[in-house]
Amino acid sequence: MITDLVIGMAGSGGDGIVAAGESLLTAAALNGYHGVMTKSFGPQIRGGESSFKLRLSTRKVLNPGGTLDIAVALNWDDYLKFGGELPVGGNTTVIYDTKSGVAADRIPLVGVTPAEVIAVPIEQMARDTGGTERAKNTVVLGLMSGWIGIGRDHVIAGIRKRLAKKGADLVERAEKAFQAGLEWATAHPLSATRAIAAPEQSGAKFVVDGNDLCAAAAIAAGCNFFSGYPITPSTEIMQFLGREIWKYGGTMMQAEDEIAGVGAVVGASFAGKKAMTATSGPGMSLKTEILGLASIAELPLVCVNVQRGGPSTGIPTKAEQSDLLQAAFSAHGDVIRPVLAPVSAEDMFGITIEAFNMAEHYQTPVIILSDQEIGQRKETAEPIDASRLSLIERRKPGDKELEHYVRFRLSESGISPISHPGMKGGNYLASGIEHNEAGAPTASGEMHAKMNEKRLRKFLPLKARRDLFLMDGSPDAPVALISWGSVAGAAIEALQIAQRKGLRVKLLVPRLLYPVSEEVYQDFFLSVKRGLVVEQNHQAQLYRLIRMFVDVPRGIETLAKSGSNPITPLEIVDRLRQITMALQQAKHQEPTLG
Repeated sequence: MITDLVIGMAGSGGDGIVAAGESLLTAAALNGYHGVMTKSFGPQIRGGESSFKLRLSTRKVLNPGGTLDIAVALNWDDYLKFGGELPVGGNTTVIYDTKSGVAADRIPLVGVTPAEVIAVPIEQMARDTGGTERAKNTVVLGLMSGWIGIGRDHVIAGIRKRLAKKGADLVERAEKAFQAGLEWATAHPLSATRAIAAPEQSGAKFVVDGNDLCAAAAIAAGCNFFSGYPITPSTEIMQFLGREIWKYGGTMMQAEDEIAGVGAVVGASFAGKKAMTATSGPGMSLKTEILGLASIAELPLVCVNVQRGGPSTGIPTKAEQSDLLQAAFSAHGDVIRPVLAPVSAEDMFGITIEAFNMAEHYQTPVIILSDQEIGQRKETAEPIDASRLSLIERRKPGDKELEHYVRFRLSESGISPISHPGMKGGNYLASGIEHNEAGAPTASGEMHAKMNEKRLRKFLPLKARRDLFLMDGSPDAPVALISWGSVAGAAIEALQIAQRKGLRVKLLVPRLLYPVSEEVYQDFFLSVKRGLVVEQNHQAQLYRLIRMFVDVPRGIETLAKSGSNPITPLEIVDRLRQITMALQQAKHQEPTLG
């Protein structure tokens, strides 16, 4: 039996591709398996192609894996549109619908010979048992359950739950479609077993995605106001809060546009509320000016950017990490806004709590850089112990401070007590113009310099937060590996593979991307001769950002790809091996003193 399995499936809109993947992942999670499922769509608003890539494992995984073990093509034209997102290799079992009329030795996969190719009458079975071709996804669930060996009872339970409102007749036909697929798989065993071993630890897992966990964490952090505008791929955050925040005394407002959305959040923060907005790259471009208002007025808020391919409208349905420089620098004037990034959907909960704590403590906008993969992919996760959460509230003025309240007092820490409307003695002006300590407008160059210094000085302790960095590997390793966000999962697995191969590599994953923590990077680079920075954008933005502040060793290289071009653990390992060989050759060629 195998311990790790990667399944990919593609078809047309309406085929229920994503629903099939989610059903399979849920069944596996209920059986105690770990898993990650990414989903991808074409650029059309409605219809078009869709796919999922599902990795199941007996142990914890943080990325969707590389080459597929099982590939399912309901439609070859749609499957081929996903290219490297659903890679087929020499060990892949390819399943496709007999209806295509393509012979098994003529499938349109150029340059590769799969291990096994099987044509299955998927649509015919769907029509015979489910009464409609729309039952094709349920037939596939039966095939997968039969070949993989997990989830039959739980898949059936999921089908019943999903279709219960549509009537008993439809549920019965769906169960027959599933059973047809299961019986076909039993009668046609695969030449190479794809049955997965029992999980290392028993116990059902939750299935979560990053957007829902972000919204849930916001409520847990005490967020009681959200305003935003729907935009792919962040809309689920708004939808979740629209359903749930009212239950906790909060408010969700769908604004007329992106600018109004963040403007309302700034107003709510001024009123003393914990507030958040969410968007994607195009929306961030529009929100920039008002984020500057929040910076000079020193008002806390959280802004989530679920990144997608860009620029402009770009590729709304694909992940990319290309908004880092925008997050750090898209502000006029001398401004620092903390930028955080989760490494997985499960990590999104803790990062969101951290963002609210950071915003309230430093009285600042905080940007969370998620992306389409983290925001919308499904993951298995363990239960969250809410009793362990530590929440920070903004520092409010005491009675003595309110006797002669000075909102922007030049304190040693750079943080001044913040009042809210209705607080006796706490009235002050919060505007976008430069001000003195009391908040009154000023054109004094001396006061402007002091306020700039105040607003930037308060972040010095943040740069020393080593707990916001994931480090692994031997501290004295000569080869470095750095990555962030959703790609960090591939880097973490690459480190494990590289260590098993005897490569001396160490890993750094920053969850705090900006301000840059110079000392953390400098200490990490002390033993480093060569290395690799891995990220999903064309310009190697993290690499460039680090180089602006840190003396980076000359042997550091980049592995940077635009969105929709997956980076796999094995690809990273191959580059690390090349770097290690180059390091050995360079040392061998060093002259010796006689």
